[in-house]
Parts: sequence; structure tokens; C-alpha cells
Amino acid sequence: MRKFILLFSLIVLGSFCSTASAQGLGAIGFASDDVDDETPAAPIDSLLAFGLLAGTAYGIRKIKK
Repeated sequence: MRKFILLFSLIVLGSFCSTASAQGLGAIGFASDDVDDETPAAPIDSLLAFGLLAGTAYGIRKIKK
């Protein structure tokens, strides 16, 4: 049962990490026109998923001890 929960958690986390960005969904508009549109969007690095997986594995290992 624990393997299923872990596998399911990894699949869910992996599915969200590929579409995440720091600017939000993009469909939500700005309230005013004084927005700096020249600055490029800041995407979240893909290594974040590996960091989350490493932190999860470390946490599970610490809880088991």
C-alpha cells in the first residue's frame, strides 16, 4: 500500500512540474495597463522536480528510522 501511495504521489507531482511557471496561468489579465511587458516570464527550473523527489525520499527515510 505504501508503494502505491508513493508512486501515485510521484506521478501527481511530476505532472504538475512540467507546466508550472512563476507568472501564473497567463489567462488571468492584469488590473491596470502599467505593466512591464518587456521583461520575459520567469519559468520554474525543471530541476525543481528532482529536488522535490529528493526531499520526499529523504523525509520518508527519516520517518522510517
